[in-house]
Amino acid sequence: MNYSEASRRLHVAQPAISQTILDLEDELGVKLLLRTKRSVQMTAAGSAFLREVQEILRRASEAQRLAQRAARGEVGTLVIGFFGTASAPFLPTLVKTYRRTFPDVELRLFELDPDQQLAAFDEGRMDLGFSRRLPADRRSEFEEEVIYTDQLGIALPAAHPLAKQKIIRLKNFAAEPFVQFHRKGAPALFDEVVATCRRAGFSPRIVNEPNFMATVMTLVESELGVSLVPRCVRSLNRPKVVIRPIAPKSARIPLCVVWRKSASNPTLAAFLDILRAAMPAIRTQMET
Repeated sequence: MNYSEASRRLHVAQPAISQTILDLEDELGVKLLLRTKRSVQMTAAGSAFLREVQEILRRASEAQRLAQRAARGEVGTLVIGFFGTASAPFLPTLVKTYRRTFPDVELRLFELDPDQQLAAFDEGRMDLGFSRRLPADRRSEFEEEVIYTDQLGIALPAAHPLAKQKIIRLKNFAAEPFVQFHRKGAPALFDEVVATCRRAGFSPRIVNEPNFMATVMTLVESELGVSLVPRCVRSLNRPKVVIRPIAPKSARIPLCVVWRKSASNPTLAAFLDILRAAMPAIRTQMET
């Protein structure tokens, strides 16, 4: 409430300050200050205007801070699709690490098979997926990094005559029924099962194709068939089912992280940084 002090702090000539205030009062159509030779007083309109201006400045500063945090991936929303048992052993630890670092990001996780993940990407409902290798005709649209590689083992009832063998020759199961995770949910995995059996000299007699890996294990435990499954399925901890290495070995089966090349969500980049830092530990956990 002192023009001379305002002039000193703003490094602006006092007449210019006086004129600016007069211009502002003219624009608003109200009197903001009552000025005499001895004092300056704020009018009721001036007090009300000051409160609103201070709030606008505070909000502008907050908007700047939020924009900067969003650009760093510290706020926003990240939607992740994950492929069941292939992700379950390491995903909880990864998510907890991410949330400790970025507590203000809204994280949404959905269990989706590879085909469902592609549909979610196409509909704009997902930012990142943990999935098997993408079909060749879709890879040009996505970035794809291998997190770890798996191999097939054979799941059989613990009471099966061959269950105690350390390595099982697959040709011994040529006549037995197989229950396999459905091809529609993971075509590359299903095709590798068939290809591995053919390398062993037979085509598998598949009697059931459940759409959940837990159901596959339930059917094996029920002695309705055996199954070729990725070794990550061990995390389901079914005590009456054993999973053994096979000969011949299958091809390596990668689990990948995938996202659209056109993605621009900063929370995605921040999550990928944390995932890449965790990959050595994930590979140690999943490949041994």
